[in-house]
Amino acid sequence: MKRIVYSTVLILALTACCTHAGNIGERRFSPELTLRLNRITGHIYNDSFEQAAKLIDSLEDINGLAPLRHFFGAVLYQAQMMAAESDDYRSVFFAALDSLEDGSKLMLARGDDSSLAYYYLGHTHAFRSLYYGRKGSIWKALKDGLRARNAYVKGYEIAPTFHDIALGLGSYRYWKSVKTRAINWTPLFKDEKKQGIELLRLAADSSEISTDAATVSLIWVYINEKLYGEAIRLANAMHDRHPDGLTFLWALGEAYYKMNDWPSAAGLYEDILDRLRQNPGNYYNVIEASYYLSDCYRKIGSKSPEICDKLARLQDEVSSHPLPDKTRKIQSKKIKKILKKHPCLSH
Repeated sequence: MKRIVYSTVLILALTACCTHAGNIGERRFSPELTLRLNRITGHIYNDSFEQAAKLIDSLEDINGLAPLRHFFGAVLYQAQMMAAESDDYRSVFFAALDSLEDGSKLMLARGDDSSLAYYYLGHTHAFRSLYYGRKGSIWKALKDGLRARNAYVKGYEIAPTFHDIALGLGSYRYWKSVKTRAINWTPLFKDEKKQGIELLRLAADSSEISTDAATVSLIWVYINEKLYGEAIRLANAMHDRHPDGLTFLWALGEAYYKMNDWPSAAGLYEDILDRLRQNPGNYYNVIEASYYLSDCYRKIGSKSPEICDKLARLQDEVSSHPLPDKTRKIQSKKIKKILKKHPCLSH
């Protein structure tokens, strides 16, 4: 599922917050600010976007933190687009990134905390790279990805104990290596998967405020590495902390699906569909969840009248769902597979 890579956007996003500490090794995040930012990320993980927006707006009241406010604005807009698989917030998302980039460069020009400025700058390019990659603009994604890497490296060289940077750098190194596997023999695209995982583990263990975000990143890495038990353990722990969002249900569903535990995966996709029905409008993900759920039903087997009944009801729901033409076109192959006749439905 493409959700693995694109969730890295949110992972990278939920890591930035800071006071202007200047010395290497000095804590950059005040307890009061850390609490406020943890509340924002909690709301985003719980899909409570309005509450998150209110707290982000309140960051204006903290002197000297305008870049941080723009950063979290971009985080929120990207999270909303990802949740609905839409581009509804594209213009304000890129406007926030432009403001964040300007703020980062101003910090460098003024001689402020340069590691923090490079941290912001790296995330600015990482967001753009991941957005373009999601849209299939590979060359743009590559250029911004390299810019993000360069900014992270500069920041980490200045402040080797600023392990929050390890999250962005580790995510870049791992997923870059995965996506360029066919040309990993070249110096520019060498295989850095191991280094990426090590950096993510370091961020999960030793960063100031990025522990949760690094843990989320590791969930998707473990799924991609077929370490499903570890992924499920971490995803369950995170879902217990953020039970109202869909992020960790998608991760759990994918982990169980890929390890061929069809009944467990089916239960998770049923839960996801039930939640999507409570907030109509997310048509893309309705089809996404229905596709994997129908496939689970088919793989469980046709000897169970209950499962066969569930498959029939799911097909009826999808066939009668008032899908927008755009969604119907994008998801046409999956819709066709959902509605495919099954032997148990022949009577």
